[in-house]
This record gives sequence, structure tokens and C-alpha cells, in this order.
Amino acid sequence: MGTITTGRPLDENGDFRDGPALELDPDGPAAEMLADSPYPLASGPAADTWSAITQLPERDGSSEPAMVVWLGPDATELPPHVHRHDSEYFRALTGEVTFVVDDEPHRLGRGEEITVEPGQKHYFRNDTDEHVAFYAEVPWTKTIETQMTTFGMDHEGKFGSDGSFGDPDAIQGLLLSEYISDGTRITAAPFAVQRLMWATVGRVAKLMGREATDDKYMRDEFWERHVEQPEL
Repeated sequence: MGTITTGRPLDENGDFRDGPALELDPDGPAAEMLADSPYPLASGPAADTWSAITQLPERDGSSEPAMVVWLGPDATELPPHVHRHDSEYFRALTGEVTFVVDDEPHRLGRGEEITVEPGQKHYFRNDTDEHVAFYAEVPWTKTIETQMTTFGMDHEGKFGSDGSFGDPDAIQGLLLSEYISDGTRITAAPFAVQRLMWATVGRVAKLMGREATDDKYMRDEFWERHVEQPEL
């Protein structure tokens, strides 16, 4: 069986919006994990990225948070970062996924895995022209919270012009970096500079009502309303 087209963004009437779609192999391991998950498919249209939580300790009593992530051909690359205390495990599920660890790229095919140790700078990307997928056991729930908030705000048009999709602005990036700083550090700027920005620009942004995360984006019903769910 070939791929199915799914994961398209939906408007308030449940109709498709102009945005990217996920080409999903219904017989592949990523789709199997999605079918087994009690959580819905989420997406970040501007990032050309989809994800589904598979484990969330706060809700299902699992030992650690985990998720499946799909990257489209035009997926946004996250900034390099390090986890201070915990390792992060990745396993490629569909296609070839590139994980860059301490500036060294590792291109992993289906079933291949890599563990990133605390203090190792890393990020992932899609160097192919197809959709790729991987499984991740992430260091803490804040990783999932920040991704879901970024995705959700994108669906609500908070970053693009005139309600369109768009990448997070610099203020949102600043708030997110502060929110995760106890366990995860963005390496794009010296930490002392980031702390100064949090205490000045970030403080003003919070006084104006900006927040790093919002619990509503962790609710299943939000994603069931905003993203086409595949029938698996």
C-alpha cells in the first residue's frame, strides 16, 4: 500500500486550510506508533513538521516522555542546544534522518538509533526530498510543551501576517529559551547574554501578556479541531 495524505491544517469549520500535508506510510513503524498512541497528531504548518506524543508521565504514568516526529522536505531546523542533566534517545523510523551532534552529522536509516549525552550540542534535520520520521525519548515534558505551544500558536496565526502561518518571532524564542533553561540550553548565544535578554526584553514581554507556553495546546481536543487525523 502506498502513502496516505493526512495531517492537513483545519479551519474553524473543519475544512482544509492552505498548508502542508503529511505523506504517511500507513504500514510503517511511525504510523503504527501513531495508531497505538492515545494522543492525536499535531502539526506546525510553517515548520513543515508533525508530531504525536506516545508517552506523557503526567497523564499516563509512563516512565518518561516520548514522541514520534515527522519532518517534511522543507522542515525548519531547530537551533542547536544541549541538555544539561539527561540524555536523549532517537531512532529513525521512516527515510533517512540527519542528527547533528557536536557539529558531526549522523544520517540514520530505518531502525538505526543514536543517544545524545548531557552536554552534547545537537539538532536534527531532513536532508531529503521526502517525509522522514523518528522516535524520540526526550529529557523532560518541557520539550513537548514548548513544541506543542509553538505549533498551536502557529495554527492560531500568532506569528504570520494576517493570520497566516509563520515561524516564531524573536520574543517567543526568547521566552521559550528561558522556560527550558534549567535543563536545556540554546547554544546560539552566550548564556550570559541570554540571561540579560530574559531580564530585560523577556520581562517586558511578560508584562505585556506574552507567555512561553499555554496548557490549552496540550489538550487533545485542540489538535483534533485543528489537524486532520488519519484513519489507521
